[in-house]
Amino acid sequence: MGKSEEKRARIVVRGTVQGVGFRYYILQKAQEMRLKGYTQNLPNGEVEAVVEGDKLFIEDLYRAMQRGPTKAKVKDHVIEWSDAKNQFKTFMIKR
Repeated sequence: MGKSEEKRARIVVRGTVQGVGFRYYILQKAQEMRLKGYTQNLPNGEVEAVVEGDKLFIEDLYRAMQRGPTKAKVKDHVIEWSDAKNQFKTFMIKR
């Protein structure tokens, strides 16, 4: 198995993603994958997650966010990659 690659990603999902437990769903998945960062609702109705950790685990989280929790209806999603900055200690929900 190759060595892990530490990365940072900003993931945004659109659709019916607020008021359906989406941030808690992301929190649970991110903690399971030992990712660090945060998730928050955006004023325009989107949900954002900024995560750092193993690139493979971030890709797994991204796939999970494309589905979302049961009541969510994800219409669109985007991921932006960058280098890890190691600024997070844990994963949390903002607001």
